[in-house]
Amino acid sequence: MNNKLLASSLLGALAALALHVGTVHAADQKLVNGDPARWYQADDSPKARLRNLNQETAAAYGQALQDCKALRGKEARACRQQAGAARKDDAARAQRIYQDYKAAAAKSGS
Repeated sequence: MNNKLLASSLLGALAALALHVGTVHAADQKLVNGDPARWYQADDSPKARLRNLNQETAAAYGQALQDCKALRGKEARACRQQAGAARKDDAARAQRIYQDYKAAAAKSGS
């Protein structure tokens, strides 16, 4: 009985060690390959900010639609309409922010 407990503990420890070694090797591989340089280049242009705002708007809309799937009938339809209206408002807000950034960039550039 005691030998079975010791054997299973030893087997578990060896499995954990094997997983750890594989993880360390994968981390080393990432360092060897390196990250693309573009990941570390700041892009604070107005278009980049607009693109980011649009991605956030799309993600929020997707989440809202996902939440609507739990509903049925008229409630689901109303939920989807509210999600669409919120997306439209968010897109308009993103455009206003973009125009503000663009105007600020033009002022600082001149």
